[in-house]
Amino acid sequence: MYDRKDKKRIYWIIDQYLKGKITESSFCDEFYYSYDLELNRELLNEVEKQAFLELSKVSSRFSQYEEDHNLDKHAFSTVDELKQKIIETNEKLKQ
Repeated sequence: MYDRKDKKRIYWIIDQYLKGKITESSFCDEFYYSYDLELNRELLNEVEKQAFLELSKVSSRFSQYEEDHNLDKHAFSTVDELKQKIIETNEKLKQ
């Protein structure tokens, strides 16, 4: 496993999620700890900066609870929205 300061950790957690080894909540927690709290963003290339920023916007609003989505359908990201953004991010990073 990679240190939270290493951008390779973000690639790793994306891979772990896509392989079904971690849940959406675990992904969001780990992404937050790595990207928002630890990562030196100056070390990212332009593609990574944009892709991770977009993923952060979706993952930070994720809720697995139906009650949250019933309160405001636009305030929270769904499982499907998060999964789609993770897939899109993975594809962008592989280009």
